[in-house]
Amino acid sequence: MPPVVAVLAGGDGLLVWSAHLLLGGSVSLLLALLVRAGMRSASLADTVGALLGPWARRTVDGAFALAFTLGQAAIAWFAATCLETAADGGVPRPGAGGLLLALGILAVAVLAALSPLTLPAAVLRLRPWAAGAVALACAAYGWPAVAAGPHTPLAPSGLSPDGARWLALMALFFAGVGWEAVTGIVPATTAGPRRTAVGVALGTASVAAVCLGLALVEHLGVEGSAVGRDAVPAPVRWVLAIATAAVLTCYCFTNVRTAARIASRLRRGGPGSPDQGPAKAVVAAVGVACCVFATAGATGDGAVPLLLLGPAAAALIGYALAAAAAVRRGGALMRCAGAALLVVLVLVSTVVPTAAGLLGG
Repeated sequence: MPPVVAVLAGGDGLLVWSAHLLLGGSVSLLLALLVRAGMRSASLADTVGALLGPWARRTVDGAFALAFTLGQAAIAWFAATCLETAADGGVPRPGAGGLLLALGILAVAVLAALSPLTLPAAVLRLRPWAAGAVALACAAYGWPAVAAGPHTPLAPSGLSPDGARWLALMALFFAGVGWEAVTGIVPATTAGPRRTAVGVALGTASVAAVCLGLALVEHLGVEGSAVGRDAVPAPVRWVLAIATAAVLTCYCFTNVRTAARIASRLRRGGPGSPDQGPAKAVVAAVGVACCVFATAGATGDGAVPLLLLGPAAAALIGYALAAAAAVRRGGALMRCAGAALLVVLVLVSTVVPTAAGLLGG
């Protein structure tokens, strides 16, 4: 996300990250207090389903099943862009070369998802640290080049400054899927409301330190490049590109299975056995959908952030239903907080897209 936000928001990148962290932390706190008493540990879909009815669970599951397919297409396009940048030295225009690389990355991920391969728990625990190390290395070099011009997969052409900042904020909800994890953690604890709030605040501060730290390193790396720092040497570009592609392909592999699991659960009409894996036909269908969305990304500029609007919309739907649940099922304070959050989410998701100034000119 740091290169995407830097391309779209420019010097306002830290402000966009801060707005996302404030909004995400508020969502997490509201959910934590909502499920603290009387709820079992569950996913966001099951939580809103228990509070609002089965239709809410199906809505969240449906949104996230679609969002995961769009998200993997965006991830594959970003990895392909990194590989092309390593070869050419600059962010390429969208085209057949990038599409073939993106489809190749998705093909590897889907084949792995169809196989009996499973990642050991130790690998899954270490993977976020590996991803963070790669992201930090890329940010330190200001790579891939965030000062890219128009006609790249990293930003649509013709956006007004306000439209670009809104797109950056919305795309960040892809990185923010996870604020809702408190619905599975908080009910299992015996903490009171004050300790719960403190725990969420500490967790939010930890996430903020990582995200703002990455954004700051990215910003400083870009400034260093702007004042004449040598271009990233070709060997370093290839190391960063291959490491990025490897990490992201690994995430695509597990995310394709996750999307298939959500789709299977949606088809069954309710939760099944926690260890019941999705059928191979469902995994293959999800893989085909990912490839279709990736192909659609080759038709214009800005494939990465535009495809990320799918996960962003799913997150907003889930969080908005959680806010509605707080209004309906919470006490007076929870109702006020839920109503305020619901208004903010609606404004964030609609105010700029409906404005005539989204596109410049």
